[in-house]
Amino acid sequence: MTILKYEESILDNQEIQFQPKITIPSSAFGALRRELIDTLGIKRSKGFLLRYGWNCGVADFKPLVEMNWENPKDLLLLGPKTHTESGHVTVDPKICEVDFEKGTLHFEGDWINSTEAKEHIKLFGYSDEPVCHSLVGYASGALSNIMGKQVIARETQCIAMGDDHCHWVCKTVEDWNGDLYVEQERQYYKADRISDELEETYEKLRLERDGLSKTYTIHLKLFKEVIYETGLQSLSQVLYETMTMPVIIENLHGEPLAFGGMSEQEATKYSDEWKEWLSLQQNKKRRKKEINQTLFIEISPEQKRLITPIYFRQKTHGYCSLLVEKDAITEADKMILGQAALACSLHFLNERTRFNTEQRIRGSFLNDILNKTISMSEIVLRAHYIDFELKPPYFMVSLQRSTTESSMKEKIEYTDQFMNDLFKFLETKQVKGIIGKKSDDVIILFSEPSLATSHFDKESFCNSLFNYCSKIYQPSIFNMGVSSSKSLIEDASKLYKESIASLKIAKGNQNPVFFDALGIIGMLLQTKDLEAVEDFSYKILGKLIEEDSSKNMELTKTLYYYLENGSNAYKTARAMNFSINGLRYRLKRINEILELDINSAYNKHEIYLALQCLIVLKEL
Repeated sequence: MTILKYEESILDNQEIQFQPKITIPSSAFGALRRELIDTLGIKRSKGFLLRYGWNCGVADFKPLVEMNWENPKDLLLLGPKTHTESGHVTVDPKICEVDFEKGTLHFEGDWINSTEAKEHIKLFGYSDEPVCHSLVGYASGALSNIMGKQVIARETQCIAMGDDHCHWVCKTVEDWNGDLYVEQERQYYKADRISDELEETYEKLRLERDGLSKTYTIHLKLFKEVIYETGLQSLSQVLYETMTMPVIIENLHGEPLAFGGMSEQEATKYSDEWKEWLSLQQNKKRRKKEINQTLFIEISPEQKRLITPIYFRQKTHGYCSLLVEKDAITEADKMILGQAALACSLHFLNERTRFNTEQRIRGSFLNDILNKTISMSEIVLRAHYIDFELKPPYFMVSLQRSTTESSMKEKIEYTDQFMNDLFKFLETKQVKGIIGKKSDDVIILFSEPSLATSHFDKESFCNSLFNYCSKIYQPSIFNMGVSSSKSLIEDASKLYKESIASLKIAKGNQNPVFFDALGIIGMLLQTKDLEAVEDFSYKILGKLIEEDSSKNMELTKTLYYYLENGSNAYKTARAMNFSINGLRYRLKRINEILELDINSAYNKHEIYLALQCLIVLKEL
C-alpha cells in the first residue's frame, strides 16, 4: 500500500486548459437540493445528484485524458486537486494503488468541509446515511474517464451522520467484488427517464380509474338487485355477466347457493372439490381452516378461485368466489368481489329480518292453535296470510338437538339459524309447514297432502328431514318424534303431545320414532289415562323400581341398555363402559328382584314395553 504525497512540481508543470466554470453560492446549491427532495423524493434526488456529479467529473477530465501523460498516475493524482478547485470541498487523498495494465484501482481519502453535507444538515438535520451525492458522483465520473472502465466511489463516513469528516473509497466495479451496497448504488447511475415513469404512472392511474369505474358500475347493479330482493341467483348472474368470469356462492358448509356461468352439475362438482380441499387442509393443520380475507386458492388444475368470506353478524356465513387464473387477477377484481360479498351479506340480513318477522307470526299462530285460544275462522284467515293450506290430515314433528353451546346467547343464535335452515329446506322441497319453538324443542305442523306435491309420503319425508339435520349440523345428535295423523287442525295439541312422547322414546335412536309404531304404548298414551300406563309399568317393574330408587336407578338403566343392545352382554358392557363381570352380576341381581327370566322372549317384550312407558313418564 502506497501512502500518497503530492508532487506539486509534476502537477504545476502541466499546461491544463479547464472548461469555463459557473460558480454558485453553497446556499443556492442547498436550496436546489431541498427543491429536488421535495419534488422528486429522497431516492430520485440522490440519483439526480449522483449523475449530476458524474457528468461534472467527466466534463472536467475529458480534455485531460486526451493529453499525453508520461505517467498516467499523474493524471489520477490530478483528480483531488481539480475537485478541490471546484470550491465544494477540500480533498485530502490518503491511499492510491493503481495498475493501469490490469485495470485495478484502490483510491481512498478524506473530504474536508463538504458544503453539500453542511447544507443538508442546515436544511434537513442529521442523516442515517451519507449525503455527499454530487461529490461521490464527481469522483466516480472523473475516475471512470481516467481508468477507461466504471469506477464507483463510496462514502463510508459523513459529517451529516455525525462523523468528524467525510471519508471516501474508490474502486473499479470488479475490485468491489460484488459488494451489495455498491451494486445497489450502481442503479442510481442509470438514466432515470422521468417521462417513462410518468407514462407508466399514467397507465396505472388509467387502469385504476377504469377499475374504479367498473367497480362502481357493478356496485350499483348489485345493490339494485339487493333492493329489489331478487335473490342470490340474480346477484351471481349480474356478477358473471359483468366480470365474464364463472361465479359461485356457497354457504358455510360448502353447498352451492347460487352460481353464474356454469351448470348446476358443475357448481356441485366445484363445491365438492372445495369441501375436499378444505377438509384436507384442516387435517394437515389439525384445526379448522378459516378463510377470513380475500385469497387466491388453487384447489385443482381445473379450479382456481379468488375467494372472499361473506360476513353476517360478525361471523363467516358463506363464501363468494370467482373462478380465475392467477395471472389475470387485478386489484379491481378483489374490490368487486368484496362488493359482491357485501351485497350477499345485505341479502342475508334482509332474508333474516323477513324470516324473523314471518317466524314470529307463524310461531305465534302455532302457539295459539296449540293453546286453543283462536277460533276456526281466525285459523282459516291467518293460515291464508302465511300461505299454509288447511288440507287434512295433519301431523306434527318434534326435533331435539344435543346442546354444545356454552352460553344462552349462542344457544339462541344457533336455534335461530337452525330454524332458518329448516325453513329453507322446506322451501327447497316445496313442502308447507308451520315452524315453532316450545321449550327447547323445535316443532313443525304439516299438512300431509302438501307432501304429495314433491312425491313424498309421511315416512320418507320425515326420514329426509332427519338426515338433512344430522348431516348439516354434525357432530350434533338429533332426536325426532313424529305424531300420528289427525283430520282436525283443532287436534294440534294432541299431535304435539304424541310427537313429544315419541321424542322421549327416540333418545338413543338413529332414526325418527313414529307414534303410530309405538303399539301398545301409543294406545295407552292415547287414552290419556296416565295412571293406567303407570300401573302397567309398575306391575312388571315395581319391585325393581322400589329396590333401585335409592341407587340412582342403576339396575333399571342397566336393564334398559341390555334390552336396547339385543340382550348382548358384551355390547351392553361396552355401551355402559362397564366390566362384563360387573354387568353379569347386575343382570343376575335383576332376575332375582323381578323373580323372572329377563331373557325369555315373552318377558323381554313386556319388560321393554314397561321401560318405554317409564321413559314417557320421566321415571328414567
